[in-house]
Amino acid sequence: MKQVAQQNAEKEKFIVQRREEEVKADILRAEGESEAAKLIADAINEFGPGIVAIRKIEAATFIANELQKSRNVTFLTGNNTMNMLKI
Repeated sequence: MKQVAQQNAEKEKFIVQRREEEVKADILRAEGESEAAKLIADAINEFGPGIVAIRKIEAATFIANELQKSRNVTFLTGNNTMNMLKI
């Protein structure tokens, strides 16, 4: 009985520690996202909205390369390719 209670206490202690680590990770993630947003805003102010267009192209290229690896994806060619980026 005493051993079971001790195991339960250890389990609860682990759960609390895990939650504390998750909270710390969430805070770090939020701080990183905030810093990224600030950097993007600074870049737009300094270089104009063209930086956003470049990032969209980079993201679209990355996504296309990832999708290209799948056998279940077919690319259609056409004149409206850039419309997907809304540039």
